[in-house]
Amino acid sequence: MSRCVQMPFAASPRATGKGVGPLALGLFLAGLVVFLAAEAFALQKHTLEGVSPAPSMEPSVKASPAPHSQQRPAQAPLPEGHQQPSAAPSLEVKPAPSAPAQPATPHAQEFKPEEKPATPEPKVELHPPALPGHAEEEKHEEHRVVLPQISPTPGVTFVETMIGLIEHELKGRFLGWRPNDLILGRFTDNINNYQLGVLEAMRFTTLRLKDSLTRMGEADTYDRDLEDALNLFMNKATLFWFPSAETSYGEAVEHLKKFLEKLKTGRRSFYYRVDNLLSLLKTYGDLLGNVNKSLIIDRYPDGRPVSWFAVDDYFYYAKGVGHVMYEILKVCRVGFYEQLVTLDAVDIMDEILHELHRAEQMDPWIVLDGDLDGFLANHRANLNAPFSEVAHLITIVSRF
Repeated sequence: MSRCVQMPFAASPRATGKGVGPLALGLFLAGLVVFLAAEAFALQKHTLEGVSPAPSMEPSVKASPAPHSQQRPAQAPLPEGHQQPSAAPSLEVKPAPSAPAQPATPHAQEFKPEEKPATPEPKVELHPPALPGHAEEEKHEEHRVVLPQISPTPGVTFVETMIGLIEHELKGRFLGWRPNDLILGRFTDNINNYQLGVLEAMRFTTLRLKDSLTRMGEADTYDRDLEDALNLFMNKATLFWFPSAETSYGEAVEHLKKFLEKLKTGRRSFYYRVDNLLSLLKTYGDLLGNVNKSLIIDRYPDGRPVSWFAVDDYFYYAKGVGHVMYEILKVCRVGFYEQLVTLDAVDIMDEILHELHRAEQMDPWIVLDGDLDGFLANHRANLNAPFSEVAHLITIVSRF
């Protein structure tokens, strides 16, 4: 009978724990539902306040303690999908006055919103993107036309450029002036013809300087030094003595320097006028006509074909002409800027300088004269392409 009394006691729910399990499970589930409901409300509140903040919110103020809705037990996992938003205003929420400040638990500290400057939108000026084509321009920086800085006194930089061009051929180049050398000049025909091209362009430039660029009008007088310089430049380039070419051209440079002093002291003037610019461009256009013809000719007037030993002479003669035009027109691009704006020809002048710069870059080891559709290059035709475009653009400007 004792066993009949003890068996119910042994099978008691309190002793086995079977009655306590359902009750604890129910309490746990009820607490979990309340917790998830509170978290869902807190997330919705953050999102709405991030989109439409209350009038009393101050974006620059940040809540140091974590909100009550973000205090989670250490063992509770972070609800799925509750990620830290990327926009700073949606996280920097000022706590309600009635909410008591509570110390953040280690788990809540781990997910504490990162403090960021409260700005309306992300700052993008830290690393501004490169402008379109900027990297390409830096890559090919050596092909860009660099305009000079000119003197505020009109014409000073123009004349200084002329002096520097011819002095380089007379004194700066090794062995100086070559076309009149009796021995060495026979073996340096490329330099000889290059210097002849420089001389020809200098003659045309000095003529324009004397006739129009330094005169008020047709009734104004010529400058004596410019007349003497032009006459000396007209001496034959191959004269060895009585007088030698170097002596004549050196005296011409001295006259240009005297005229330069007149410009600096105000005794003579240089006029930035539209008609003066057009006259200079027209003169260069006439000179380019002769250059273009020499670059495309394949037979002389008597029917003889152009020899392979002569094609490089035409090539380097054209290079010398183009070099002077390039340096002079760079100065004109700066000095005659207002006149170019009046003609609406700033872009055309820039294109002219670009084509002349292309011609400056052409420097083959051997000048070939292959067929236009052949395997070998035709360097004269290659050089003629930018010069033809320059002549065409000058014609367009001259019509204005």
